[in-house]
Amino acid sequence: MTFSDIQAWAGTPGGIAVWLTVSFGLIFGSLLLSVDRRIRLGRDAALIALLAAVASASRVLFAALPNVQPVTLLLLMIGLHMGARRAAAVAMLTALISNMALGHGPWTFYQALAWAAVGTSAALLRPILVNWDGTKVRIVPLAILGFIWGFLFDWIVSLSALALYQSFEAFLAFIIAGLVFDALHAFGNVLFTIWLAPSLHHLLWLHRRHEAGRWLPNLPDETLKREAFIAEAAAAAKQLEDPMAGIARLEGEN
Repeated sequence: MTFSDIQAWAGTPGGIAVWLTVSFGLIFGSLLLSVDRRIRLGRDAALIALLAAVASASRVLFAALPNVQPVTLLLLMIGLHMGARRAAAVAMLTALISNMALGHGPWTFYQALAWAAVGTSAALLRPILVNWDGTKVRIVPLAILGFIWGFLFDWIVSLSALALYQSFEAFLAFIIAGLVFDALHAFGNVLFTIWLAPSLHHLLWLHRRHEAGRWLPNLPDETLKREAFIAEAAAAAKQLEDPMAGIARLEGEN
């Protein structure tokens, strides 16, 4: 086989599928090694394992519904609160664990990287997805992002089917035929956002605030100013309620 033959094969649907799968596998392995080095052991790793287990269980639980699953929303919320690196770790573990029950294949790499991209997008768009101090999630922007990822995620994973169809026309027909299921995924993400996002945001925000010294070296300036203002107002109110609070009691006074 000559180089020109390899070049010609690389441009076919089967060749593109092989190169994509190999590339995605290498990226998957690189991310896995990078995440393993940078994430601390202990509570950090335990929390990531717990979130991956929850995401995997939710995917298996909703497997009976065609393409409706809360995993995309969970990855959006994890990326929003914990950053792209931890979202990528949860994404890879979720793909590996859940596919033990649902079936492994080349699509595992595509799913893991697509979910990692989901979490990364939420981390990058955080100023749009939460209010000024991060205490409340903005449902409409988050629902729109989830809707978009309902289609994008399925299209990325569908690239693994190029090797099966061996034809760009057949692959395009496959994408068009799956638009109904893509729409179910997108609308499911919107419904899960309306239903679960406020509660998930509250839980993750409380954890993020409690673990501020561990997750974030410094809290945002807006949050610090807001908390300082609240503390000063509370101290002033307490002093007004008890005018003698600032006067020390003399020794020997009855």
